[in-house]
Amino acid sequence: MRRSVKWSIAVAAIVAIGAGFCRWPIASARVGVELNRVMPPIGLHWRGPARAYFALLPWPTLRVIGVDLFAADGHSVLTAPSARFPLSLAALTRGRFAPTGATLESPTALIDLDAAPALAEERVVAEDSGAGLSAWGRVRLLGGVMHVVSASRHIDTLIEGLDGGLDWPQADSPLRASVAGSWRGERVAIRGRVDNLGQALRRRAAKVALTIESRPLALSVDGAWDGSGEPSFVGTLDADIRSLAALKRLLDVEDAPFPLGDAFSMSGKAQVSGQTMTLSDATVTASGQKLEGALSIARSAERYAVSGSLAADQLDLLTLIKPPPELLSPTGEWSQTPFAFSPPADVDLDLRLSAARLQWGPHAIADAAGALMCKLGSCVATLLEANAYQGALKGELTVARGARGLTTVAKLSLVGADLGAICTEFGRSAFHGIGDVEATLRSTGFAPSDSILSLAGEASATVRSGAIDGFSIEDAIRHSQRRPGDIARDFVDGVTHFSEARLRLAIADGVATIGEGRVEGPGTAIDLGGMIDFAQRSWQAQARATQADTEGAPSPDAARLTIVLSGPWSAPNVSAAPGD
Repeated sequence: MRRSVKWSIAVAAIVAIGAGFCRWPIASARVGVELNRVMPPIGLHWRGPARAYFALLPWPTLRVIGVDLFAADGHSVLTAPSARFPLSLAALTRGRFAPTGATLESPTALIDLDAAPALAEERVVAEDSGAGLSAWGRVRLLGGVMHVVSASRHIDTLIEGLDGGLDWPQADSPLRASVAGSWRGERVAIRGRVDNLGQALRRRAAKVALTIESRPLALSVDGAWDGSGEPSFVGTLDADIRSLAALKRLLDVEDAPFPLGDAFSMSGKAQVSGQTMTLSDATVTASGQKLEGALSIARSAERYAVSGSLAADQLDLLTLIKPPPELLSPTGEWSQTPFAFSPPADVDLDLRLSAARLQWGPHAIADAAGALMCKLGSCVATLLEANAYQGALKGELTVARGARGLTTVAKLSLVGADLGAICTEFGRSAFHGIGDVEATLRSTGFAPSDSILSLAGEASATVRSGAIDGFSIEDAIRHSQRRPGDIARDFVDGVTHFSEARLRLAIADGVATIGEGRVEGPGTAIDLGGMIDFAQRSWQAQARATQADTEGAPSPDAARLTIVLSGPWSAPNVSAAPGD
């Protein structure tokens, strides 16, 4: 008898366990009602699944086939071919199906950035429902797809292979999300937190945090979102753009040069209002260069506008921007390689920049203050002031791309500078003098070879108390009185001193004509004339030297010497003859 009872108990246990693991069909309409009963009041609702099953073991669970989540306006927010909803034991003892979470297999979510869920009238879940957690309590996504759209922003894109989940026990408790997926070939991981999503959706203030990690970008924001009126955010931002080109491909925007280069980072106190973000106490780091100040980024229609002021102790421009194009080919001709530079087409810039020391490779200036403005495909870089070679430097460079190629206008003003120091820095140490330089140059073309043909403008220089090492014009004039001038013999030693030198060039179609050229000094006066052919890289110039007194004034019977320079720059012909 006892053995029979034991066998009966064992069989009953096996049957009970088997029944517990069995899937029992449940009316889909009832499942839809139960799911919506515990939904937080955010304007979303479940539609009854195609089929639903209940399993008691290993944990009471609803298994559904074909689940759909809809917004208040009736558009689908999320669909999944199958899902599992673990149930509350307390609610189950009262005859209620109260999900404590969800696992969605291969779901497809639609995120419309132009639409926000509309909160339903706030309601409270009955305490006796046993629903301590909502159906959103713990949601897990397995291999899903997120479809992100925005008609106003022209966005229609997919994030695939989505895995992760969110935890949101109650409507007024913090929501935490962590998902990762593949977006346009890049793996992207997103983690976020909203301390009170219900408050945020009711257009009330809520604390939020967000981090995005991917190969081209790492982003972290933390602060408070104020949903009243036009939504705004106040907090901190830290963005590390590891590859701007890769980020633009990810965002499907046009790739164009950017002043900070391809990799840079920025951080500071952020304030967002509508489509404008300001960054105060900002730190911007690019290629090891650190700038501090304030920035503003605004979006209008299809364009972005970046403005602000940034300052640096030391700034090397060559680390931020590409070096200038090679003007000459390996054979010594003007290069026919097209200019690669193109002003940004989708971003307007208005930046004020300053640096205690501004470098361009080995060259440097001090206390530089300038501006960079780009708008509608044209960029203007202005050097408002700087100390350079003991003088004052100003300049402006305008670059625009049009139907005829790249149009460039360069303006330069250098006052009271040590021109000898400049020449020494560029490998020419024979010249000494303090002077002023003014120049305005214009050119248009697709490459250096055609831009040089259009070179036009004017340039002038005045030098005071100068000298040229290596030869003495005064000695050469005296030698020419006794015999014909010999360049190789007469121009090998000595120094030519002068009290003032003036030079003015008029440039048109790639040819510079010497409009005025005069060198005056003790013992010699020199008049310069001729032209410099930039297009052909050749000279055709002459210097007429006349003996002068100690004040630089020539006498009527003074000896004269004419020096002629002609031929290509690489191997010019230099000859000397007694003057007329």
